[in-house]
Amino acid sequence: MTQKLIDQMQANYKEWLALQEKLSQAHQDLQRSVELMKSLQAFYFDGEWRKLYEKIENGEQFDLTTDGEYSVMSEDTIWNAVHEQESLLWQQLRFAVKHLDKDAHLDDED
Repeated sequence: MTQKLIDQMQANYKEWLALQEKLSQAHQDLQRSVELMKSLQAFYFDGEWRKLYEKIENGEQFDLTTDGEYSVMSEDTIWNAVHEQESLLWQQLRFAVKHLDKDAHLDDED
């Protein structure tokens, strides 16, 4: 039993080490995601999007071709992305607090 436990914990540690590289990359990706969302929010909420949208509504032609994703000129694309981003960030924060706050963690065991 003792050797089996040591072997299992060693395997767990090895897997944890491998995940650290992925988690570091995920953190960098999350930071980049926030930077990109700031740019999209500025475009959408600071009025530039509305000006372009009105030009399109008035017949001005723009190439809105995408690689399969929704166009940023669609009425809900950026709006939905903002809310998805916020939801993801809140999930990450709640997860982190749950696992860092010793009192909250103890409550989960009840």
